[in-house]
Amino acid sequence: MAKLIGFVGSTFAVSFTCKDADGDAVDLTDYSARSQLRPSVNSATLTLDLSPTIGTPTSGVIDISVADEDTADISPGTYYFDLLLDDPDGAVINLAGGTVVFRKQVTKE
Repeated sequence: MAKLIGFVGSTFAVSFTCKDADGDAVDLTDYSARSQLRPSVNSATLTLDLSPTIGTPTSGVIDISVADEDTADISPGTYYFDLLLDDPDGAVINLAGGTVVFRKQVTKE
């Protein structure tokens, strides 16, 4: 379970790398990824669609990047996420999950 930190009003970015048992990158060609942030695991309220991307499928890397404008209205606190991978055959693989703690920024403009 991952515990990530984000800051309200700042860009939130994280990457996940899929590797096989030998430590080699998993080719994610024809895979898609999805991820959401919610105030609790069972909440119907969607705080953010994290919109993961697979930029170069052969690298096995899945990136999540949320612009500062999109985190500006998040209330400080703990939120829950998971990262799902849909394989070409329709199977759903849960790659990661955990919490993101959003904190207030100290530095002001």
